[in-house]
Amino acid sequence: MRRVTGFRSFKSFVCLATTLSFLAVSCPFGPGSAWALSLSEEKELGRKTLEMFRDRLPLIEDGELITYVQSVGERVARQVGITPYQYQFFVVNEGVPNAFAIPGGYIFIYRGLIELMQNEGELASILAHEISHIQARHIHRRLEESKLINIASLAGVIAGVLLGISGGSGARASQAITMGTMAGARTYQLQYSRENEREADQIGFRYLTAAGYSPRDMVTIMERLNQDKWRASSKLPSYLSTHPALGERVLYLREHVEREKASKTSPRVILEGEFELMQAAMVADHSDFRVAMDRFQAEAKKAGKKRSAVAEYGMGRLYLRQGKVEEALPHLQEAAKMASSSPYVMSSLGAVYFQMGKLQEAQRVLETALVLNPSSPVAHLRLAQVLQDLGQKSEALKHLQQIEELAPSFPEIDRLLGVLLGQGNQIGPAHYHLGRYYEQRRDWKLAEFHYQKARSLTQDSPQRLAEIDQSLKEVVQRGKKAAYEKSR
Repeated sequence: MRRVTGFRSFKSFVCLATTLSFLAVSCPFGPGSAWALSLSEEKELGRKTLEMFRDRLPLIEDGELITYVQSVGERVARQVGITPYQYQFFVVNEGVPNAFAIPGGYIFIYRGLIELMQNEGELASILAHEISHIQARHIHRRLEESKLINIASLAGVIAGVLLGISGGSGARASQAITMGTMAGARTYQLQYSRENEREADQIGFRYLTAAGYSPRDMVTIMERLNQDKWRASSKLPSYLSTHPALGERVLYLREHVEREKASKTSPRVILEGEFELMQAAMVADHSDFRVAMDRFQAEAKKAGKKRSAVAEYGMGRLYLRQGKVEEALPHLQEAAKMASSSPYVMSSLGAVYFQMGKLQEAQRVLETALVLNPSSPVAHLRLAQVLQDLGQKSEALKHLQQIEELAPSFPEIDRLLGVLLGQGNQIGPAHYHLGRYYEQRRDWKLAEFHYQKARSLTQDSPQRLAEIDQSLKEVVQRGKKAAYEKSR
């Protein structure tokens, strides 16, 4: 995945993200038509916008972290009830505290925001708030309220921002396009209104407490974000700029908490021990190395003779980041002893055993991780890799088929499915999954090759054939676009 580099490029892209969050829904319509969007159009727009974000945003692909954030988001989303959206959650590898949602049920949260949090409930609070923006269809309501939006001005913003990201001789001109169109339309009223924020807070508050979290968690994360040091700590756009009036919101959220206490409805108990472990993994893998080392050493010193599972896990991940598998092993073993009920720690330990060629140990530990969390996609994937190397290919295939629908978040699922299906002489499906794998990896030529092969070998499934044709059409178009941009 290509990483956006430079302050100007990232700032421009965040501007694009915010713009698309509120404006891109107008794309399917011509001038003069009503500012409304059907559900199918919204989902299609969401998929196309997501592809743009995958190309430009530095998304974290760590299995444990993605699994954890997705599980917290799903716990909150279940409180929505029947919904047309299948929510997906992404973590952006940038230190700025921010989060936003785009059409179709896609929610992005930044590493910098997670690093500010103190517990799982605070993470659930932000995700609940963003889910509420989507459920309340605030994007559509903002469009209806604005009279200045039109296709031409929107195209100018998108074109200008994208040219600015790619750099080159057109960057200065594109910046002028962006500034002109945005200033001329008063920035298109990009921010959510106070009414939008209040409604999202109220709905999100209900989702949060129904999921079993403390209502106080939504207040504490907002209070921390509202501190002056976060306002001045970064020039990059943050949650403070995309979600206004935090101070006002803190006040009425406190009132909600008091009313919740008065109603004598206490949340059910939720085990939140995984949050600190996941936060440690994120710091170890993506923060400044020296800062991470100092943090874990301080954590270990604070724990003293009792030792700290969080410090041990963080140190183990930190050594893995350096490729020092032998040094990582004892730390992860110690973390597994102290946090034996954590599927994430067990999964990381299994990955280390696998890298060291200790397949029996890896199998044992990963099977334990699945006992603790039978739905863990990363544990299923890693166990499938181990079983493949042990020659147990049919068993490996069963584990992959249980998590097949999660392949967009874990592309390695498609790659391994392609290999195993091919070895089992299921050639058509094998090419289909390899096509999906290379599409996720932005290798348009190989994706097109495998989709073409899959199409020629798929005769008995009209639905799968339609999926292949759609995917083939998209990778051909994107391949041509990539070739054109490269030739400029």
